[in-house]
Amino acid sequence: MASVSTDLQPQRNVLRTGLRIQRRVVGALMMRELHTRYGRENIGYLWLILEPLFLATAIGLIHSRTPNHFAGDIKPVPMALIGYCNFMTFRSMVGRAEGALESNVSLFYHRTITPFDVLLSRALLEQAGTLLAFCILMGLAVATGIANVPERPLIYAAGVFAMFLLSWSLSMVVCAVTHDRRALGRIIHPIVYVLMPLSGAFFIMNTLPKQVRDVLLAIPLAHCYEIMRYGWFKSARSTYIDIGYLSAWILGLMLLGLLLLSVVRKRIEMP
Repeated sequence: MASVSTDLQPQRNVLRTGLRIQRRVVGALMMRELHTRYGRENIGYLWLILEPLFLATAIGLIHSRTPNHFAGDIKPVPMALIGYCNFMTFRSMVGRAEGALESNVSLFYHRTITPFDVLLSRALLEQAGTLLAFCILMGLAVATGIANVPERPLIYAAGVFAMFLLSWSLSMVVCAVTHDRRALGRIIHPIVYVLMPLSGAFFIMNTLPKQVRDVLLAIPLAHCYEIMRYGWFKSARSTYIDIGYLSAWILGLMLLGLLLLSVVRKRIEMP
């Protein structure tokens, strides 16, 4: 037993060292992306929060004047904030994946930096911005009484994490497929916007006719939203959540994205 433990120790040290390097690389790439995208002039890095904050505020104000068509404690403003803020995560990750490698091509001279690191750092940055904006707006909504605190916070967090994994996995696929294919990259943004009304961001599945519901549940985003709403609202149902189906989409896209990125990396032309 002692010899087995001794043999495993070097492997553990290598793993710890690898994770430490990965963490430093991703952190440095996040800071570089922040500086490149927002700069240091005027309010600089605050745009990471203010950009999604302004958009989500506008959506929340629009829905604050609409009547409540949902049952129980599902109010229009928290419904809109959950729907739009989390869709911004999806939209930003997938929409900005096209051209991500070209804008960072000089970094690939460093052996420790890979396309995987670039996309992971961007995904974490987008998630941080929209999550902070959501917390600010939902906190104000709860404080003013137009929203309630989450009924099942861990389930809501699981839904947000599932949305992050799905968006990040799809961004890897989009980044690899659109590399050196600019014409294909131009259709990504329209497709993302078409998905907004189909994703389940602004409606609940149990209010739809069965034929329509069955079609929309084929879109994995709908399951993320059903999980989040079930985590936030007491009267929300978990009837139409399919964890297996959602997990299959996430794992499938993640494996496909990693495979495609490994192929694309060999075709990257250094300046």
